[in-house]
This record gives sequence, C-alpha cells and structure tokens, in this order.
Amino acid sequence: MAEDWQNPDVDDFIRSHLMEPDTGMAFDTKPAEHTKEGKSEPPRPGLNDLLDILNTILPHLAELTGGSEPPPPSSWETPPPVSKELPSLGPTWWVMDTEPGMDDIAEEKAKTWLEKIKEGVVDSALFSPKNMGKDLEIFPFQDRDGEDRLFLARYEFPKYDEDFQFSDAVFTDGAVAFIDFIGGFPIDCVEMLVAIGSISSIPDKVVTVYPGNDKPFAPPHKDLFKWPEEDKILLNLTALPTKDVAKFFAKNLSGEVKPEKAHWWFRVNIVVKADQKWPAPGEFLGLGILLFPGEPWGKQKSSPFIYSGNFFDSVYLSGGIIKEIQEPEDDRPYPTYTVAWHGKEDIKDVRSSDFAEYKVDEWVAILKDVATEKKSQLWKDDDMEIFDKEKFVIAPITYYGIGYEEE
Repeated sequence: MAEDWQNPDVDDFIRSHLMEPDTGMAFDTKPAEHTKEGKSEPPRPGLNDLLDILNTILPHLAELTGGSEPPPPSSWETPPPVSKELPSLGPTWWVMDTEPGMDDIAEEKAKTWLEKIKEGVVDSALFSPKNMGKDLEIFPFQDRDGEDRLFLARYEFPKYDEDFQFSDAVFTDGAVAFIDFIGGFPIDCVEMLVAIGSISSIPDKVVTVYPGNDKPFAPPHKDLFKWPEEDKILLNLTALPTKDVAKFFAKNLSGEVKPEKAHWWFRVNIVVKADQKWPAPGEFLGLGILLFPGEPWGKQKSSPFIYSGNFFDSVYLSGGIIKEIQEPEDDRPYPTYTVAWHGKEDIKDVRSSDFAEYKVDEWVAILKDVATEKKSQLWKDDDMEIFDKEKFVIAPITYYGIGYEEE
C-alpha cells in the first residue's frame, strides 16, 4: 500500500481511509485523490488493513511533530495498550484539528477566559495562583500550527419540570441537562476525561497540571487516575465511575449539522447530587483531556488540556466579569458597568437590579429575560450571542457560595 501513496495530506488521508461507516464516527464518502497517474483508486480498506495504513503514516510522524522521535517504550511509565486486530489511532489523532463551523470556540467565545487561565489571574477558577500558591497554566487544544483551538459543545438545560426538546439525548434517570462535547481522540489513549468549569471548579482542591515542555508526547504523571473534583470525572479508565451518565460516539442531535471530519460526540447527562456544585450558569464548561504518558499528542502545552466546551446558561441566569465602572451622573444617580460576557469584552452600561455595588474583575450573576416563554436553554439560542441590555441586569445572586458578597 505504501508504494501507491507519496506524502498525502494527512488530514484528507485519515478522513478517506481510516474511518469505517460502522464505527459510528464521521466518514468521508468522497473518493481519495492521492493516486498516481494511470492507476485506479485503491479500495477503501477494512479494519484488517488499518495496521498497514498506520505503517504508511508512521514514517511521517517525526516530520509532523517537528522532527522529534517517539520515546522508547521502556521510558513510558504506563505504555498504552496496542491491539493487533484494531490498532490504536494514537500516533495520528491530533492531526484532525479542524471541523468547519465547530472549531472556533477558542477565538470567538472562550478567548478571554483562556487568556486569564494561562496568565494565572482568574481567582474563582481552579487554576489560580492565589489558590494554588504557584503559577499553574492550562491550555486549550493546539492545532498543527500551534494555535489555540476549541471545538463545540452543544447542550440543553430545561426549566424545572419541563421536557427536553432533544429527548433522545437523555438516557439517565434524573438528568436535568445534557452536554455533547466534540471528541476527536482515541479512547485507548485517554487516562481520564474531566469537566473543567471557569467558575465552579473548586479553588481549594489542589490540582497538578503538567506542562507540555515542547514535547510531542504526553508527560509522565505523578498520580494516575486521580482528580480532586471527583464529581467532575466523566471517564476514568480504571473504574468507569460515571459510565451511567456518559456515552461515546453518541448519535448526532436530530436536525443538527453533523461533523464532516473524523470527530464524534461525547454525551454527558448531568444528574444533580446533594453536594454537587456545577455547572454554574454563565460559566465556560470545558472537556479536559488527560492522556496516558508517552502518547503522541502533537503540540499540546499542558496535561490536561481543554478540547471542547461552551458557555453554559440556564433559561434565566448567566454570568460575567466586571471590567469597568461608570460612576453616577446627574441624569443617572446610580453606577452602570462594563461587563465581559460570553467572550465579549465591552458590553457597556449594564444596569444592576438594585443598589448593590460591584468591583472591577468581580464575577457577577446576570439575570436574563424573566418574561421569556421558552421552556429550555439551548447552546444555539439568541441569548447566547446577544446581550439584551433592556432586559439583562446584574443581580446579587450567588452560585454555590461564589458570586456577590455583601460587605
């Protein structure tokens, strides 16, 4: 097979030749274009041919990772399992770094929060030096050019005692919401999948985030299969503690656009427990990926890294950060505020619901349209993109003890 291919574009190559229709993953039905003149296109390989295909790609791995060679297996603390029947896609998963219309969350929505995380200045987040006592950086997924990229997460959060619009996405008794995170990584490479919230991740739980150090392989971890926020562990390959609330390769939501490339949906049903403190309305909720040590990961900068996510609102509530204060004037005897909300930095003249006062850089609750007739909140609703200053106000509301504190 190798003699029929001369340095094909890896992205198209994987889309055309590594996916089978019966895997439940995205499948490109277009014929391959990387053939020599005069030769007919090779047949689409089955599962038994995957090993040959990977042997074709592996010689190019060093080129793709900037000239670095894989470390010898003896240097891995936990070598990933390898199956001869279905070889791992670990060496190549990270080259699938685009998904039209579903891969710009880092730039369009989460840019502000991610920059603060990387600078270590988000006091309410899990990764703040104020809470950790040291600088701690977590990064989004890095594409082949080393640029931040975050994939889409879809969700629905109905009002209390109302039905889901996408009822087929609910598979757990007592679910109050569901989230579909885009996935694009082989499961056998994953140590854990965790939810990371910009507001709800608990500050007093110490987490070690390992730097990438410009290595093309995931670093060794001091403690495998451990994460301090146990209720945010969505997958742990040692015990599958949340197997009843998460599904891989979930069916695409009815009527919604399907991923065009080799990406799939990791579906989570949220069931509220007595001591659960997430998600907080208005926070960015991301899917954190911890890979096994030694797994190829391209140009990732931290372990865990955030692969996909979205801002998570309820029907009535959201949240933002105070950026500036407009002091009272003669014709306005109360202050207004400039708020950063859903990635937008300069929403000016936002009113407060009462005479409570707020400080710059303070996270605040946003009370949305209380007269709305909609029954559930969707990721695609207009109020996820449009801040209606006639109806949205800052309110002295706390979520799980986080938010407004009266002096």
